[in-house]
Order: sequence, then C-alpha cells, then structure tokens
Amino acid sequence: MTISNAVTLSRLILLPFIVYFLVTDQRLVAFIVMLISLCSDAVDGFLARKLHQESEVGKILDPLCDKISLTVIVITLLLLGLIPLWGVVIIVLRDLLILIGSFVMFTHKSTLLKSNVTGKITGALLGAVVLAFTIDLQQLGKILLYLSIPAIIASFAVYFGRYIKIMKGEE
Repeated sequence: MTISNAVTLSRLILLPFIVYFLVTDQRLVAFIVMLISLCSDAVDGFLARKLHQESEVGKILDPLCDKISLTVIVITLLLLGLIPLWGVVIIVLRDLLILIGSFVMFTHKSTLLKSNVTGKITGALLGAVVLAFTIDLQQLGKILLYLSIPAIIASFAVYFGRYIKIMKGEE
C-alpha cells in the first residue's frame, strides 16, 4: 500500500458519505465532500509521480475508483430527480464500455492505458456537472452536461482508437 493508493482508496471511503448526504438532503455537505474527493483524484497522481510510487495497482485502482464513484453519484442524483436520465445513460455507458475494454485489453494484452488530456478534460467537466446538480444549479448543470457531450465522445473515440491499435499489436 502506497500513500498515493491510500489517497485513491479514500475516494471509495468517502462515497457512502456522499450518498448519505445526498439522500438526507444535505447537499452542501455532499458538495464539500465531493470537492474533497475530486481534489484527492488530482493529488493521488501527483503523489505517485513525486514520491516515485507509480504502481500497477494504482494504474488499475485510480480509474476504477473514478468510474465507481461517478456512477454511484450520478445514479443517486438520478434517483433524487436532480439529473436527467439521458445524461446518466451517456456517462454510465461511456464508463462501462471503457471498463469492459480495459478488462479485455488487460486480460489479452496485459496492457493498461494511461489517462490522456481528453480524458482529464472530460473528467473535470463531469466533476463540474455532478457538483452543479448536487447544489441544485439545474441550469448550470444542464449547460455543463451539454458541453460535456463532445468531450465524452472525444475521450471515448481516443480510448477506442488506442484500444484497437493495441489489440491489433500496433501500439
């Protein structure tokens, strides 16, 4: 267990608290805990590089924690009527396809893809979407959700292109 992996795991530890605060209509508290969680996502990668703690476990754990957290939060927001169904479908479908592709690639090629700029931009936009809907800024949330669609498509296209190259043995 490295410091950076512990920071990554903290996002999963914070997740039940986020859901609890959302369900009990303590949105400001949920917002603050989400901000902490989002900041930890940036910190874990920085720590891994700075402390030379980059690991295979961390390469799997970080994106997995991101996808689990995002999926649980958007589904919770959906169940509370705070985010539109179509947005949740797009977000969850993208993450599910990436997880399936990552699993297939890892089991067949023992390869993991590093995050890229498009994925980081998409992650930041989706974080902003979730935060906006959490504190009931519906208009801002919808605008950010619409703005995130090209980023979601672009990040998936980049991921899919890299996946195809790796599976063909070209990368």
